[in-house]
Order: sequence, then C-alpha cells, then structure tokens
Amino acid sequence: MDTIDTSEIDPNFKFEIAKQVGGEGILKCFACGSCTARCPEMDVKEEWNARTVIRKALLGLKDEVLSSEFVWICSAHYRCLEKCPQKVDVKALMNQIREERLKDEMQEGPVSKARDDSFKYRLAEGECGSDIYNCFACGTCTAGCPERDLDPLYSPRKVIKSSLLGLKDKVYNNKFVEICSTHYRCLEQCPQGVEIPKLMFAIRELAIKEGYSREGNNEC
Repeated sequence: MDTIDTSEIDPNFKFEIAKQVGGEGILKCFACGSCTARCPEMDVKEEWNARTVIRKALLGLKDEVLSSEFVWICSAHYRCLEKCPQKVDVKALMNQIREERLKDEMQEGPVSKARDDSFKYRLAEGECGSDIYNCFACGTCTAGCPERDLDPLYSPRKVIKSSLLGLKDKVYNNKFVEICSTHYRCLEQCPQGVEIPKLMFAIRELAIKEGYSREGNNEC
C-alpha cells in the first residue's frame, strides 16, 4: 500500500461533497465493499472501484479522487444501492464528485468559458428535447448503435452527457448529432425510453437558433 502524504490531504473535502444534494451519503459509508462486489464496471477494469473512490474521499485525498476515471464511468445501474447496508447512493455521490471537479476546473479558467449551465434547460424546453432529463447515462444506446461500426467516437451517450454538463460547443461540434440515422435500436433497448433521434433533432434546432449552421429535417 502506498504511503499517504499528509500534505496532500484536504480534510474538508468530504464535507464539501456532503453539503450537496445526493452527496450526503458519503458520511454514512463504512467501506464494507458491498458496492464494489456488485459493480459490473469492475468486470471491465479492476481500477474502477467505487469503494476505493469513496474511501479516498473520506481520507481527504481530493486530487486522487477528482482524477479517478470511475466518477465518469459509473453507469447508474443501482446494484450497489440495492445491497448497501447504509443505503448510500453511489451514483449520486459520483455525480457530486464530478461537480467538485468541474468547479475546480472552472476556477482555473478554460472550462468556465466552455460550460453553459443553462444549455440543458434550453434544450429541454422543446418537445423533442424534453427526454434529456430521463437519461441517466447507462450507455445502452451507445452499445447498440450501428453508427459505432463507422467510428467508435460516435456515441449518443457522450452527446447527452456533454449536454447535461453544459459543454455546448462540444455538443454542437460532435459529428454524431448529424450522423444519427433514426434506426431506433437505442429506443428499443433504453430502460428510460429516451428517444435519441428526437434529442439529436432538438440539438440541431437549438444550434440553428443560436447561430450555428446546421442542416437537418424540419420535423421531430
């Protein structure tokens, strides 16, 4: 086990997370490992370990936690919540840790210019964009998308996640917004019934409205 450098510890980190809605569960965790034992992400990569992330957060190892891949990978399957004796919502915790990371990056400058917090709300105003709030980024849409055979970077999940994070320019410049071919395989598999083609249409329409040049159908 690596030695912990106490100069790198931020004792207030766990309390900052706990202040946020969904983050309060961090103070209830006693690191039993039930979440990790049930996590399917561990089958993909051993380093994707919810227990490790939470434990480091409790210890105040802020930099290590904020640089963890798992906080972005957590896919909201909620198997962990089903088994957790303390009923800690790991997904909600990962969401709050991501928010802390974004806050840090915004203070440094570049992300503050790139992030538009109201973007998802503008997108959801129209009928075609209202589904965005139903998505919890499980990745089922991307796993079944035939466009991925053309280019592994074509990912509806990435577009939606970027939209929720307010990364407007990144969304508008993502080629998948134009490539989406309305085959509806994603809708057949989506546990939330999110209509990806409608969302892509809503993004194209909003892009045109806000001055970006986009071509597409006129009906959702």
